[in-house]
Amino acid sequence: MKQLFRRRRDDRKLVKLSVINKMTLVVLSVLILSNCWDYTSLNEQTVVAGIAVDQGEGGNGFALTFEIVDLSGAEAGQFGSIVLKTTGETLAEAVYAAYAKLHNRVYLGITDVVIVSRAQAEEGGIRSIVDYLIRNQKARNSLRIVVAGTERAADLLAPAEAEEGETEGPSPEEGERPLLSQALSESLGARQARVQMSTEARGAYEVFNILARGTSDLVLPIVGTAEAADIPFQLGGLAIFRGDRMVGILEQSDVPLYLLATAGLRDRAFPVEVAGPDGVSQRVVILLRQSRSHIDYVVVEGVLCFLLDIHLTADAVELPPDWGMPDQEMLRRIEGGAALTLSKQVTDLAVELRDAGRDIFGFGERVQNRDPKLWAQMAGRWPDYLGNSEIETRVAVRLQNAGMMGR
Repeated sequence: MKQLFRRRRDDRKLVKLSVINKMTLVVLSVLILSNCWDYTSLNEQTVVAGIAVDQGEGGNGFALTFEIVDLSGAEAGQFGSIVLKTTGETLAEAVYAAYAKLHNRVYLGITDVVIVSRAQAEEGGIRSIVDYLIRNQKARNSLRIVVAGTERAADLLAPAEAEEGETEGPSPEEGERPLLSQALSESLGARQARVQMSTEARGAYEVFNILARGTSDLVLPIVGTAEAADIPFQLGGLAIFRGDRMVGILEQSDVPLYLLATAGLRDRAFPVEVAGPDGVSQRVVILLRQSRSHIDYVVVEGVLCFLLDIHLTADAVELPPDWGMPDQEMLRRIEGGAALTLSKQVTDLAVELRDAGRDIFGFGERVQNRDPKLWAQMAGRWPDYLGNSEIETRVAVRLQNAGMMGR
């Protein structure tokens, strides 16, 4: 009997030790995952809102412009910014040069955007930039990368007269300098919202994956300064990359058609040609409310045939005044005319890009995802397969509203 009680007591000790070990493991896991073991206080860090990346002097190395959050007005709930410039043979050297100037760590945990100059994108590429951001444990993988529409990326974050290495703060007359990086991030639009001005503003991790896969071409937004005082930035199309080098531009006027066939779009007005009651085509304006798209393909006698399948929900917001009250027959004509107009425009754009050897629609990625063995056969000669491919667009339009409906 005593041996039985002793065994039970030993079992309880083992259970207690097991629970303690599990709790200890959980606590250690939380500490490790939350980086509490490597905690750095706020006054030991310099918070960076945005970074502009230019080439160094003579095209060698990097010249960085940091927009740093000014925490001096934090108690009043107001945040301004100051600007710091550094140089280095590599991106890491240029970042660590900021440490030496500030006697502080550079914290990239809230950095919204990295702006790359066109010269750097075309000549130096972006792979080293993305690679550094991915490897930096403090940087957000979701921070977005854009290409500068100005001569220097620094011009979007700092006045042109700022000297190399100079730290610039707000003057008493002007008040606190606003956070331009935040305004730039807002100018890109919310990707999930698919607003009218939305673009393919990709996060660093997405860019890294696209470059690693090497199937379709990467596109990134081009951002320049706007003329309106209250709108500091405007979009200037998309930069097209072959590998990590910028090789061309998709004009801003073509961006909506590209988004229509790839990422989706809404709250965007499109003029279309529709045959009127007398058979004469006239201009009608539809407003997209929702869209979804899908890319499919078949191989016919060794030739790739791609189908861009697009489904739209829209409103007819402007009709010719001499058409009278819209009835069901008129709505069907508008749907048909809109489908023909948009399918032709998207096809023309896709064919133009195909002939230029640009695959920004993701054709190669589609082949790889669906048939890896087929892609393995085509990958070595993908430009030839793409150049010989056939492209068709099928658009289906459903009108929700056209003002007062005739009965």
